Amino acid sequence: MHASALTTDIVPASRQYEAWRDAVRATHHAWDMPAASPGAFVGRVRSREVGTTELIACESDPCRGRRGRPELARTQAAQTGILFVLRGRERLCHPDGDTHLQAGQFTLWDTTRPLGFEVTERLEKLTWLVPTDLVMPALRHRRDQVRRTFDSTVGCGAILLSHLRTLASLPGQLGPAEERVALAGAVDLLSAALGGQLGGASVQAERLVSRAEAYMDAHLADPGLSLDAVADAIGVSRRTLDRAFADAGRSGARTLWERRLDRCRRDLLLERDTPVSQIAFRWGFNDAAHFSRAFRSAFGTSPSGYRAQGEGPTSTSRS
Repeated sequence: MHASALTTDIVPASRQYEAWRDAVRATHHAWDMPAASPGAFVGRVRSREVGTTELIACESDPCRGRRGRPELARTQAAQTGILFVLRGRERLCHPDGDTHLQAGQFTLWDTTRPLGFEVTERLEKLTWLVPTDLVMPALRHRRDQVRRTFDSTVGCGAILLSHLRTLASLPGQLGPAEERVALAGAVDLLSAALGGQLGGASVQAERLVSRAEAYMDAHLADPGLSLDAVADAIGVSRRTLDRAFADAGRSGARTLWERRLDRCRRDLLLERDTPVSQIAFRWGFNDAAHFSRAFRSAFGTSPSGYRAQGEGPTSTSRS
């Protein structure tokens, strides 16, 4: 777990904004940040790598910047930023509208899309930069997550923020196994936080689907897990469960299939040295050839090919 920190307090006042701009570019990818008014600029940033992700805690005076075509062209890693505002306000400017954030809210942004930001008052925030592939299970069926704001003071949003702040403040290093557990838990919390706040289907259907998904997640390692078994376990008929998923605009069978594949994909990225077949069997597949065909059908490449692609530029590339 690598960590770094910078504070403009140690830089002459005439160069403080320049130092801050360099720090933002080093931790948050490339940004075009016009020069601020002459004079002192207070900014502090601490970053800590956790596996293939990075946690970045920032405090700063007002500033602004944008990621246009030149900055996007220099960005090698496709990542999702989960941004929590802890104090102050920030505005994110997307091509199709703005997102206004205040303390107690979080949102998501994509390193592959144009974006601007404006900090209008003293700001404190925490950003979790994650390879988009790693959080794909959380984003599936939630295509409108960008530009939306979510509550980080209640429910799984609050638990996720607490979890990430703890990881960001750890004084020592986590071992590889501990990092994998911590990251898997964070991804699951993100999925629950988004799912609990987006709504859409009837409350009754959403609750039933949530119960079904929770049971699936707890028993994915069972190769005999089926929708009939899920329905029986949560005390409803298979027909009732199918209707609930349909009301939510989804298929129960496909959800089970996708969750198994997403767990496998996550572990392929997190566990580079674990055999592909071992990961497949861990999450309920009992035939390696069938798993390989299913994986290729879902993601357009073989499991080993997907893992090899993930060994390209690291998630912390900022060039």
